[in-house]
Amino acid sequence: MKKYIKYSAVFLALGIIFGVFYREFSKAYGVVNTYSPLGLVHTHFLVLGVTFTLIIGLVNEKNGGRNEKLFKWAFNVYCAGVLGAGLMMTARGIIDILIKSDKIVYELSDGANGALAGISGLFHAVLGVGLVLIFVSWLFNKKTNKKEEQNL
Repeated sequence: MKKYIKYSAVFLALGIIFGVFYREFSKAYGVVNTYSPLGLVHTHFLVLGVTFTLIIGLVNEKNGGRNEKLFKWAFNVYCAGVLGAGLMMTARGIIDILIKSDKIVYELSDGANGALAGISGLFHAVLGVGLVLIFVSWLFNKKTNKKEEQNL
């Protein structure tokens, strides 16, 4: 369980850092109380990084604390997806705030905008795949299934 607490602590630190960064960066450029993807990074790290990681850790420990290969791999994929999605949302949010503050006088080209959205979407998909694989590893674990059959 300690491993999951460490991962959650890292995501908590990232969530707080990016929350403060969003607040100060948007204030510095005079773009306050307007929508930006940068404002969602804080929430992504706190909910998907901290809360879900702790829940995954609790469920994994309840199921015997196994460390099978699929689960380990899936958990790392999930964490990489959360981190990558947050970082890509940060990049998009910074550009968005600079455009709204008129510090960048031109809009992003369709290609650049699509690339940012596409890479962020890929990381969100990686996050989802990791979460699905975690559930698959739980559902098809031979040790847990044998214990449940014996209890019936």
